[in-house]
Amino acid sequence: MAVTADTLAPLPPLRGEQRTASRPDSHVWLSASAGTGKTQVLAARVFRLLLRGVEPGAILCLTFTKAGAAEMAARISQRLAAWVRVPETALAKDLAALGEEPSAQRIALARTLFAKVLDAPGGGLRIQTIHGFCQGLLAAFPAEAGLVPGFRPIEPREEALLMRQALGDLLVDAEREGRSGPAATIGALSVRLGEEQAEAFLRDCARAGRALDALPSGVSPYVRRALGVPEGDVEEKIVAACGDDAFDRRALETIAALNREWGTKNGVARAETIGAWLAASDEQRATTLDALHTVWAKADGDPRSFAKGQAPQDEAYADLAMRLFETCADLLSLRIRAAFADLLADALAVGRDYARGYAAAKRRVGAVDFDDLIAATVDLLDQPGIGDWVRFKLDQVTEHVLIDEAQDTNANQWRIVRALVDEYFVGRGIHAPSTRTLFTVGDHKQAIFGFQGTDPINFAAAERFFAGRAAEVRGDELMPDDERGLPFEKLSLVASFRSTRPVLEFVDAAIDLLGHETLGMAENVPAHASEVPGPGVVELWPPVCAGAVEGDDGEELWIDDAVRENAARIARQVRGWLDTGLMLESKGRALRPEDVMILVKRRGELAQLLVARLYAEGVPVAGVDRLRLNAPLAVQDLLAAIRFVLQPDDDLSLASLLVSPLIGWTHDELLARAVPRTGGLWRHLFTHHRGLLAPLDTMLARADFTTPYQFLEEILSGPLNGRHKLLERLGEEARDPIEELLSAALDFETSATPSLQRFLDWFDRGEVEIVRDAAQPRDAVRVLTAHGAKGLQAPLVILADATADPDAAMRGGLMWRPADVTEPLPVFRPRKDERAGEIDELVAATELRERQEHWRLFYVAATRAEERLVIAGSLSAKWQGQPPPESWYGVAAGTFDALGVAGDGVRSFAGVAPPTSARPRGAARAEKAPAPALPDWARRIAPQEARPPRPLAPSSLGEDAVANPPPTPAMRAAAERGRLIHALFERLPAVLPDDRARAADRWLRDVGQVADAAERDAIVAAALRVIENPQHAALFGPESLGEAPISAVLPDGIVVAGTVDRLLVTDQSVRIIDFKTGRQVPRDLGEVPPYHLRQMAAYAAALSVIFPDRAIEAALLYTSGPALLPLPGDLLAQHKPSYRAAEQS
Repeated sequence: MAVTADTLAPLPPLRGEQRTASRPDSHVWLSASAGTGKTQVLAARVFRLLLRGVEPGAILCLTFTKAGAAEMAARISQRLAAWVRVPETALAKDLAALGEEPSAQRIALARTLFAKVLDAPGGGLRIQTIHGFCQGLLAAFPAEAGLVPGFRPIEPREEALLMRQALGDLLVDAEREGRSGPAATIGALSVRLGEEQAEAFLRDCARAGRALDALPSGVSPYVRRALGVPEGDVEEKIVAACGDDAFDRRALETIAALNREWGTKNGVARAETIGAWLAASDEQRATTLDALHTVWAKADGDPRSFAKGQAPQDEAYADLAMRLFETCADLLSLRIRAAFADLLADALAVGRDYARGYAAAKRRVGAVDFDDLIAATVDLLDQPGIGDWVRFKLDQVTEHVLIDEAQDTNANQWRIVRALVDEYFVGRGIHAPSTRTLFTVGDHKQAIFGFQGTDPINFAAAERFFAGRAAEVRGDELMPDDERGLPFEKLSLVASFRSTRPVLEFVDAAIDLLGHETLGMAENVPAHASEVPGPGVVELWPPVCAGAVEGDDGEELWIDDAVRENAARIARQVRGWLDTGLMLESKGRALRPEDVMILVKRRGELAQLLVARLYAEGVPVAGVDRLRLNAPLAVQDLLAAIRFVLQPDDDLSLASLLVSPLIGWTHDELLARAVPRTGGLWRHLFTHHRGLLAPLDTMLARADFTTPYQFLEEILSGPLNGRHKLLERLGEEARDPIEELLSAALDFETSATPSLQRFLDWFDRGEVEIVRDAAQPRDAVRVLTAHGAKGLQAPLVILADATADPDAAMRGGLMWRPADVTEPLPVFRPRKDERAGEIDELVAATELRERQEHWRLFYVAATRAEERLVIAGSLSAKWQGQPPPESWYGVAAGTFDALGVAGDGVRSFAGVAPPTSARPRGAARAEKAPAPALPDWARRIAPQEARPPRPLAPSSLGEDAVANPPPTPAMRAAAERGRLIHALFERLPAVLPDDRARAADRWLRDVGQVADAAERDAIVAAALRVIENPQHAALFGPESLGEAPISAVLPDGIVVAGTVDRLLVTDQSVRIIDFKTGRQVPRDLGEVPPYHLRQMAAYAAALSVIFPDRAIEAALLYTSGPALLPLPGDLLAQHKPSYRAAEQS
């Protein structure tokens, strides 16, 4: 339903620090907890800026996502549009809610804001992502930014294709040049990391091209030095260290003797191991050093226990063993660290070549990715000279910058913001009494996109920087206001307008249990308050343990039985809630499918199982929030149809199509009709079951004469009714993939010659990802990741995999910044025994940040719930019924303990204090009326639309039947004179009458290159005689039009389109003049060339259609005379337009 002035709800009154933050007379740094109305505050600040008279183009709002920008723009534009016609009392209430005085003058101003925004230069309010802002800025300075003019942002699918192309080119070039290193390195990376993570590492290298280019040509020595690995052959150094002159042989012999004296089986074995090692050569000792290390080290590398029964009890044994342990561990670690350093160096060298190839591929197609936009903007703003100029131009048009989701802004993006607002922190000066402000809103607790390169430490650093800048120019109370800088307000919003009190009490208790440091925050987290009336509940379900449930019907056996049961349990419970009409007390109504949001930490087996189990229970479900386009069954069925028509003898594609919902055969029917056979499936069915193949015949008949989009749309919406069949079988979740496939077909048709074979090749080469907009209202349960739920909410939220161990899915890549490198380098994560020096510190710091983000993600997930929060999960046999202590479930269980909620089954928390009163219950939602059946014509292919006639251009209606004689010098002079007079006819009507002679003389001298003053005077006089002739003066007056385009469809269907030189429309008549510059001037109408008459007759016929109630008067003005010949209507009627014989076909 469209939002109108009648349906738009009144603005809620701003309260406390909300109102302070929206007041546009200071800089504001706003920390807004989940559900506290930050978007409302940001929009309110924009409204108040406009009400203060700020030009729309001077406001710049930067958001983190396109969806956020679209939501903000829609919210503001809908409100401004509503203010145009909303009753005065309602508008006054909105202004009062904003904190503005609802005076008559302010109300009148508010009604004009929508038009002011629409009429503003440059499109009005600038509400965009930081990448959109950078794109617009760079488009104005492409050469200065080092970009190809006309560059375009690259789409994800094209980016993936270009990356693969760059990788393929790298390997092909290396093979042609006889270099095996790149292929060997990429192979080693794939073995170590897996194919997907190896590609991810190369993608990281592509984005770090500048840092890789800064490395020396010899990457290996550099990496070894940075990691503390000596140069040269490490094995030689280990061999030398194993020699008797380097290794503590006496200590080793003592250890052997003590073990032999100990006399146990283990002691004898250890003594023999030492003896064998001492008897070997230095080279053999180096090779078997790991065997020697087992004497005092366990299999995991840690020291053995030297307690009684575990080792000889000599007082010197432990000290000697530990000394030898450290010696061997250092040597073994050196070997391992050297191998890691060498592989990393090789990977970085290949990554550098790959990054260069990818950059070249982008440049060839004139494309840039998001990282390029940010980096190029930073470089442009830092560029001496031009950077200052760009900042000056930005400073002139931008007065107020508002930043949303600031906690997700990375360091380079903050550099751009600093360049935008730097001048805002130098005192008002010449800008007084107006103000220029920075408004920033974010929440450290919701910084969850570290995998995209963001870090909340940047948020805190930016706050300190801008607060310091504001303090520097604030001045003291004795200074005039126009010389003081604006105040810098640090505000916080903690009152939630989303969640009921019990949910927030649980969240606060969990934060208290964890501690603010665990979330990466420097200060205590203030407690939340709830503005939502009514009760709420948080439930902790017992985890489903492996082996504790009966096996199912045998499907999906590769998935842990506990995971399967967890999905089934959630689906059954949702079905039960819907059947019993679970009441949402804060809403005053029963639960609906769209009220349920199921969150998982990552997309995987559980997410797919949840969708399947909900569908099996008959619960409407929207599907996973993000998936590959080639994965859904609906897409596979439609692609099978394309593959079949391209290759009917492809038995697999044909069989897949036949058993799909599009055709509807069962597997048993296919088997019965296809077996036995001797040839291909299509030929067999064509011979023996011809009557069943009509839908396939229709597809084959259209395959060679239609585009991919038309082919798919005819299957879906034509007589086959494919869309209805697919949705009926596969559920509502199939709708988005179907529409995305159609969109992909349209995208393909804009970039290539459309054919089914080309589309199939194009589609198979790249992976298209569907991103469902979970914010759109749907009558279905939503299944999405906790990251995808950011900014969303639901009355009932289920955390389906809260038992997930955070250590089991650590991210693969690290970003390492050595001391002498300005930008970080990608590093694949080292194993435990490869960690040392800077890499060890990097891993520790990264793991700490990831763990902090793990808890912040828990906060985001839990605060999506409005009234009911359910925490569930499953445990593999590894955990023996006890959830991982660092999992969300483990902390939730500890929180329930801290709140005094005990129990072995489902544990429920309904709040510390009695609940507030809920809203009164409303009537049950009326059942939707069934959609009316579509008429038959709606499923038939539309007939070919008749092509309109080709427009008839009057200026091309034939030529003289008799050729002109060769021009004499006098005729050429007359033609040139006519050309000049024609030009004066076009220019002089707009000049004041008293100035025309001078203007014409000047033009003829400077532009027309007429040097003779007498000749100029003659030409000017001739032109003015016509223009100022009282009989024709109106045709050259201010009410007339010059070079006026006209077009019309004549009664016989002929389309006339052209441009007349002069046109005058009055209430009684329409007058036209067309200028002719020919060498010969007709003496009367009998000498007028026929094609001139046909042209004017066409103009007159078109104007008679446009102005049927007015007389049409036409005339020809031969400029070489000049001579004006009026054309009577009967003469024009004899030459009215018609198709020539050549045009009849």
